[in-house]
Amino acid sequence: MTLNSDVKNRLRRVAAGMAIAQSPPNRTSRRYRHFVPGAQPAPAVTPVPKGRRTLAGYLLMPRPKDLFKALLMPLTFGLGVLAAGGVSGTTLVRAVVVLAVLELLVYPARYQWNDIRGFVADQRHPAEKDRGRLPGPVENARQHITASCVVAGSRLALTAVIAFLPGLRLGGVLLAMTAGVFGVAIVYEVLRAVATGRTGEVPSRITAGLVLLWVTVGAGYVVRGLTGLALAVDLGQHPALGVAAAVTLWAYGVAFVTCRWAIEATAFARLADDRIRWSADAGHAREHLLGLVRWLPTRADPRSFTDPAERSATCWAALRGRTPVTAPWNLAMIVAGAAAAVTGRLLTGSATATQTTVAAVLGALAALGVVTVSSASSRAARTRLLAVIVGAAVLMATFTLEATGSPVVAVVPWLAVLSAYVYFVSHSLRTMGRWGGQVRAGLRRMLAPSARLVFGRETWSVLATTERVDA
Repeated sequence: MTLNSDVKNRLRRVAAGMAIAQSPPNRTSRRYRHFVPGAQPAPAVTPVPKGRRTLAGYLLMPRPKDLFKALLMPLTFGLGVLAAGGVSGTTLVRAVVVLAVLELLVYPARYQWNDIRGFVADQRHPAEKDRGRLPGPVENARQHITASCVVAGSRLALTAVIAFLPGLRLGGVLLAMTAGVFGVAIVYEVLRAVATGRTGEVPSRITAGLVLLWVTVGAGYVVRGLTGLALAVDLGQHPALGVAAAVTLWAYGVAFVTCRWAIEATAFARLADDRIRWSADAGHAREHLLGLVRWLPTRADPRSFTDPAERSATCWAALRGRTPVTAPWNLAMIVAGAAAAVTGRLLTGSATATQTTVAAVLGALAALGVVTVSSASSRAARTRLLAVIVGAAVLMATFTLEATGSPVVAVVPWLAVLSAYVYFVSHSLRTMGRWGGQVRAGLRRMLAPSARLVFGRETWSVLATTERVDA
């Protein structure tokens, strides 16, 4: 009886051991490898599809690649501070708050509205996965658009709350800034609805609507830049400075946006033995991009690719070489150069009509030299940079002879505008916005240890993966 019981017990232990050996390991625990009866394996985390933004990432920051535009307001504020000779702590705090509201609340809400209106056309875009607009597909339109509307409305509501905070006296500034941003947005959306979605012809026929659209896009930069300058300088006491700065910012905005649109148009291009072939249809509603194609080269210079190993249209830096002076970005940059020189001159003191005229002419001629410089695509950036240095030196010498308050400060607006031009014409669709991605990657690395403690290691791993896709 006892022997049989011992045999049975041994058989049970052997059977249990075989069951343990044959059972799948419990993946819910890394420390213990034995099987726990009744335990369920941890659910697998569904990977985020590569190349497509998540809705959460979009709602958090609709246009992360456009964050570099946030540099404009601090730049104009800093110039105003230099011209004024200093700033109080209260003024500095007000500027920081306004910058945060402008770039984290007001402009993201404006971008969300733009993406809602263009949702269907954006889903048809050949580079839809890489553009980072309101995620699709079209079947999810109701949920995604509703969520975006709620978040955009919440951003504007928070802006109103901040406007009435006591002590900072920001009500008037934030109201004017928000009205300016959405006033420009309304005009832009109306013009875009009228001028696009009619044809897939490449290049698109130039119409009055397209020209007005190209001109209107610069107005948003006036809002950004004058907001910063007005926080440091009383423009009511210096109206000429305000006008010159507005013209500079508007022309710069036109040059920057039309450059960017020309580069974005390459999403509709294909290369065939270095010749460019274009293909689009009316449903893409991109006439404002494709109308600019007429000023682009018809052949791709082998030295104009940002990635020599991949000679594709998205790696083609279409503006790296010389483009016609009549191209909208070049004409606008010449105007911006003239107005920037006048702005710098007025920042450092009053000027006579003759001095203002001299500054405008020299600024325009120096900008013309930069935009028309002829060089091989591989050396164009260096040649243009040299032209910028020479132009800045000529302006500084002129301002020095006129005994302005600070020739260095006076030349900064012109130098900043033309340096930015040299930078953004050197990019392709693939590299455009890469600087912002590098900044975001650096911030992630710095904040990762703290975030890992707050969210937990596994949750942070998922969030970090999603952020890399959104970037």
